[in-house]
Amino acid sequence: LVENLGAGRHGDGNGLYLVVDPSGARRWIVRVVVKGQKNKKGAPLRTDFGLGGAEILTINQARERALEYRRMAKQGLNPRFNARQEIPTFEEVAQQVHIDRMPTWKSAKHGQQWINTLRDYAFPKIGRMPKDSIDQPEVMMCLAPIWTEKHETAKRLAQRIKTVLDVARSKGFRSG
Repeated sequence: LVENLGAGRHGDGNGLYLVVDPSGARRWIVRVVVKGQKNKKGAPLRTDFGLGGAEILTINQARERALEYRRMAKQGLNPRFNARQEIPTFEEVAQQVHIDRMPTWKSAKHGQQWINTLRDYAFPKIGRMPKDSIDQPEVMMCLAPIWTEKHETAKRLAQRIKTVLDVARSKGFRSG
């Protein structure tokens, strides 16, 4: 259902909404009233908080995070300053990149090779690491063991790791 909704704001209940842009981009937001905050007219202030993109966050994860935000607001804490942002792991973003790019490959075999290379050489070493903590030493840890024996595979692995890190940067999960 989440993937098939048209443009607009679609409510899930308890202030959780899926916002679908005309471009097709999807993101979760939650609308809460922070205890003690008032608008200019003195009425309770309703505020929307972004929870993350629908391609990264499942509906159940969005519901859990929305519940966490509502609890903070009920205690008088502003979720904007008190929420911990969950950074996806390298493997989670790589799996999403693989799914997103599947239609662009010439064959299913190429797509399978793309993710298999990451699965075999990168996921065991950096797969569970948060995206923002992966840097040059971690990438070299993946490449060094195969650089001389399987040079072509190592070059392709480096390109694929770079692609995943670039996507993570474009989604705001890392800088640099």
